[in-house]
Amino acid sequence: MSQYLIFSDIDNTLLQSYIIKEGEIHHTEEYGEIKTVVKKIRDHNIPLILCSTKTRLEQEKIRKYLEINDPFIVENGGAIVIPDNYFPIDLEELGLSIKHINENLVIELGKSYNRIIEILQEIREIFQIKFIAVHDLSIAELAQKMEISINNAKLMASREYSETILEISNNELNKLKKILEHRGLRILQGTRYNTISSLHDKGSAISILKKLYSIKFEKEKIESIGIGDAINDIPMFENVDKAFLVRNIQNGYASMKINNLTRVNGIGQIGWKEIILKHVIKR
Repeated sequence: MSQYLIFSDIDNTLLQSYIIKEGEIHHTEEYGEIKTVVKKIRDHNIPLILCSTKTRLEQEKIRKYLEINDPFIVENGGAIVIPDNYFPIDLEELGLSIKHINENLVIELGKSYNRIIEILQEIREIFQIKFIAVHDLSIAELAQKMEISINNAKLMASREYSETILEISNNELNKLKKILEHRGLRILQGTRYNTISSLHDKGSAISILKKLYSIKFEKEKIESIGIGDAINDIPMFENVDKAFLVRNIQNGYASMKINNLTRVNGIGQIGWKEIILKHVIKR
């Protein structure tokens, strides 16, 4: 029997983060029955590794509520956060660069947030490209724009390895993509917004974790599963054994060609639950 690893996106996948009202997309935060399903995963001793554009602090809040104690991947692979003593090895002996934050080990893969902001400011001054990013807004303005609480806005603004573009025209976006390529950065499209980061992604972080899990479960056959909804999940899907795509909030699928991809009927969180109960723990 295989030892499963579940790598899961969060927005419109694990959580119902957006809804459509009168043709407009609005932010929400719906856990629904997910806590019960996550407990089933935990009862089966299956690691659930969150893998999202969300920040470390945003994910820590979610993990605490859902009682998830496994490693997690933040800001599209900007870093891997691992609870102390989770793996039975010294990660530094494997040549990994480690930071200690609270009771976690952090493997940093991305450029620092401050460096990314410096590059964006330089681009603005030279090329006069217009966009609105998280760092352009006060916490109160961010909360209002995202329709979230002040506390959640603080968590969203606690970026360490990437920046989120909240508003930009398609024409300006295409210009920005080309300029960023020459500066060692790129843009990845998420469920609703575009994220700027260095040349890391969810896949590179998953590759590292799979090697660590092969040591942790050395006597087991590991089968990795990826669950997501957006284009920025492609690197995740390319680095797992089985990939599952849920429907997006428009009731369609993100456009992608992945050999091992299964498209499920459910939208977002409904699809996520369907995958876990039908394909992983078989109820």
